[in-house]
Amino acid sequence: MNRVDNEQLLEPAQAAPDTRILVSILIFNYEARDLEHCLDAIFREPRLDNMEVVICDDASTDGAWEIAKRYARRYDGHITISRNNKSFGKHENRKKARQMCKGIYALELSGNAEYRPAYVREALAALNADPHLEHAYISRMRPVNFFLPPQKLVRKTSDRELAREPLVSICIYNYNYGRYLRQCFDSVFAQSYPRFEICFSDNASSDDSWEIACEYAERHPGVMSLTRNRINFGPSINLRNCGLNLQGKYHLKLCSDDAIHPDFLQRCVTLLEANPSAAYAMVHRNLLDEEGKLSSEPPFYSETCLIPGAEQAAVYMMSSVNPCISQILYNTEKSEARRMSGNLNDRWLGDRLADFHMCCDSDIIYVKEPLLHNRIHGASDGARMAGNLLQCMSEYVLVHQLADIASNHPHMSKARDRLHNALEKLGHLCLRYCVRSLLADDEKTARRYFHLALSAFPDITEDPIYQRLAGYWHATPEEQQTILKTIASEANLVQRRLSYEPPPGSIPLA
Repeated sequence: MNRVDNEQLLEPAQAAPDTRILVSILIFNYEARDLEHCLDAIFREPRLDNMEVVICDDASTDGAWEIAKRYARRYDGHITISRNNKSFGKHENRKKARQMCKGIYALELSGNAEYRPAYVREALAALNADPHLEHAYISRMRPVNFFLPPQKLVRKTSDRELAREPLVSICIYNYNYGRYLRQCFDSVFAQSYPRFEICFSDNASSDDSWEIACEYAERHPGVMSLTRNRINFGPSINLRNCGLNLQGKYHLKLCSDDAIHPDFLQRCVTLLEANPSAAYAMVHRNLLDEEGKLSSEPPFYSETCLIPGAEQAAVYMMSSVNPCISQILYNTEKSEARRMSGNLNDRWLGDRLADFHMCCDSDIIYVKEPLLHNRIHGASDGARMAGNLLQCMSEYVLVHQLADIASNHPHMSKARDRLHNALEKLGHLCLRYCVRSLLADDEKTARRYFHLALSAFPDITEDPIYQRLAGYWHATPEEQQTILKTIASEANLVQRRLSYEPPPGSIPLA
């Protein structure tokens, strides 16, 4: 099963780089008494063409944040707003704010700097005419690869903070999941582990998501950083906003329709602190339906353990192990820059690539207790991926990428040598989707999976199910029903029902 969160399936595709606007008007550490006047000047006619406004509030206490929220509502689609849970300081807040800009140019306004539209218009025209011209406070912006981790902010850590439990950053990126968001937030604030922050980003939701997030931030001051994109920029940029605020030694990418057990953080942090060789801790999950009903499935491994990275990588060649990104608490330092950008699979399978890459250098921890409640929506998401063959086609590219990564590490030969087995398993997976499509009366999709199985693994012709399916297409309707009934009774069309023994070299953990 591919690890794809629901937001990635439901959101529109990320905007292409050539759609960048001309200028980002960047407002940061601005005094509240002058902010309304500044924003009125920006949006007063005639306004600049092709612009956006980005407001980054540095945990102000003078009312500037309330003004920013009010103007963002008034000029919906034009203003991106963000608020730090604690003050970063002007220099670091500026660094964060610039990474949120989508413009070719950035006009920076701070303190009580005056906005002069006529002068700005002239300056932009001059900058456009002369590529070598520089300006004091209108800078040229380099295109940002939003798949790469953001530039890390540096905040001073006091001796008191160093002596406490390590900080955990919980990144919640959301799009129109207001109906589940309260349960998600409540599960975080019910944690037995005391030291965490929430980095929340909303992708211009049209429901009540933003109002809910602001409500919880007011109820828990100093804990939540908040960001709302002016338009839906896609899930990669939305998650990246969370990374701009991330300060924890450990972090969790929590899907906003999921919920975590009260002991999730305590259990994972304790194990990671006791086993510093591990890059992340992966927990088992329960399934949560749209009405909130829980159901269970067997844990992937039969016991909680520390697993050698090379051995886990070999397992990743054959299985994703954790279908949901919310199952993993990462060591931030060990996971930085591990996401591989610029490849075909990054949007859908970037996290699986990153996890595999971490296994090249680090061990991992598996926790058999179901500490995540993973929301499973109807059939729409799975049907979309199954209908366009993405489940299997992306997996074909992925296993080749994983084998290629492994080939660069001598100790990863076991993972590299499993490419043939991985393709064989993929061929059988294609047949399973073929049969499922036939059972759903979707013969067109079934044919595509049938031929894809042969493309992925040519030796699949020796499989009895393939041989029966080969005769299905030319049979009479009555014969087809008999063939399909026989295949359905023999083929494994259900989810895994057993747990596996941990890989060789694994160490049991209490």
